[in-house]
Amino acid sequence: MLVNTTTEVVRIMGVWVRRADAGLARAAALNAAHSMDAARSRQMDDARTLRDLSKIPQINTPQVAARRSVATRRSSAAN
Repeated sequence: MLVNTTTEVVRIMGVWVRRADAGLARAAALNAAHSMDAARSRQMDDARTLRDLSKIPQINTPQVAARRSVATRRSSAAN
């Protein structure tokens, strides 16, 4: 009788473990899909931002500021 009960418990536990594993796998797949969507959204937002920034004729970036200061020093040295 004990062997029969133990076999049934092991069988039922196996079913539970497989169901839990399937649920975890499904949740992991959904999480990966959401992560990919979020990454794609961030990339598109970055591309939009860069496109918008490229339309500005002159922006204050460190490179632009450095070029301006060099040009200012050259023009004042020439005078």
